[in-house]
Amino acid sequence: MRFVSYGAGAVGGVVGGRLAEHGHDVVVIARGPHLDAIRRDGLRVECPDGVVTVPVPAVGSPAEVEWRDDDVVLLGVKSQDTVAALESLRAVAPEATVVCLQNGVENERQALRRFERVYAICVMLPTGHLVWASDNTVFGA
Repeated sequence: MRFVSYGAGAVGGVVGGRLAEHGHDVVVIARGPHLDAIRRDGLRVECPDGVVTVPVPAVGSPAEVEWRDDDVVLLGVKSQDTVAALESLRAVAPEATVVCLQNGVENERQALRRFERVYAICVMLPTGHLVWASDNTVFGA
């Protein structure tokens, strides 16, 4: 089984990063400077017990993934981006299994309108998405 973390920000990045750290096959879908940073440096996860940077394949859209029958999509995009993300996913992987990480009441319904196998997860994960500025200062995104 391979996990495709669609939306590798605060929640999707931590879940995907931890899975990769512990030996699972993971691909992340990210965008913009975050995608560039993951491709260049790996996916960095900072936790109270330490910092880990894991090398993971990173792509900018579902169309860039070489889809397999055993892929499980971990949908971690913001709720306002759910419909567009699901539509782009359905265009290239209509049989995907989708697991919603968003804790929203409408996300699962939107996914069920497009995919047969949809699961909800209650995420209890206080996270933040850190952004590194060019002068090495950090701020939350």
